Amino acid sequence: MNNKKIFIIIVIIAIIAIIAGSYYTGAISTTQQSSESGTVTVLAGAGFSKVGNDLVTEFNKKYPNIKVNMKYGGSGELFSTLETQKSGDIFLPAAYKYMKEAKENGYIQNDTEQNITKNVPVIVVQKGNPKNITGLKDLERSDVKVGLGQAEGPAIGKTSQKIIEKNNLTINPTVTTTTVNQLLTYIVSGQVDATIIWEDMAVWQEGKDKIEVVEIPKNENSISTIPVATTQFTKDNSSAQKFQEFILSDEGKKIWEKWGFEIE
Repeated sequence: MNNKKIFIIIVIIAIIAIIAGSYYTGAISTTQQSSESGTVTVLAGAGFSKVGNDLVTEFNKKYPNIKVNMKYGGSGELFSTLETQKSGDIFLPAAYKYMKEAKENGYIQNDTEQNITKNVPVIVVQKGNPKNITGLKDLERSDVKVGLGQAEGPAIGKTSQKIIEKNNLTINPTVTTTTVNQLLTYIVSGQVDATIIWEDMAVWQEGKDKIEVVEIPKNENSISTIPVATTQFTKDNSSAQKFQEFILSDEGKKIWEKWGFEIE
């Protein structure tokens, strides 16, 4: 066989190999993605905006045709949505109290409720801690401007109130907010000297090199369990269940951990 024929045979084999490889890769890609379509609305605590957005991004790599609408807000506000609008597919409040009330009112599918992680309150101060705040008692000082969540609003507000009552504190906040995210904004901008927010928020880019954390001793703290459940109002139960399963999967747990949460 002359060299010309050998060369032609080699070229043909190479072309066949390339075509087969492309087909195989395409087959793998197809099996990794689901063709199922749907829409899921998640009522999630405002403090979950970072982890929530990452969860949706990774979920859509597996289910590109399931649209996930994340509605962030104070947990009290989200509960009101369930109560007044009877809408939403998944409920993800920042404290168990709101899930308990949702169960008592028949707003969720009880057999779908699961715990994900915990919300740990911490005191956050400005970089360098100029007011030398070392614990909860310092939040009573008249020279310290404090920001707190509204006691009847977001989960951080309810939790902060529990901490105040537990430790017999008298704190006169300079400002109160309807979401925990607003508290981070106030401390970063220097409008308050100290606030109580969730521990995981200390890793957010917004506060990088601008804040410091003062931990609250466990015996003085009020740590919240973070639950998730599918609601009774879902119009797409299959898609809702898939998203809930994903955020509780090993892959989902890694995303929670990335954003500073300790997995149950």
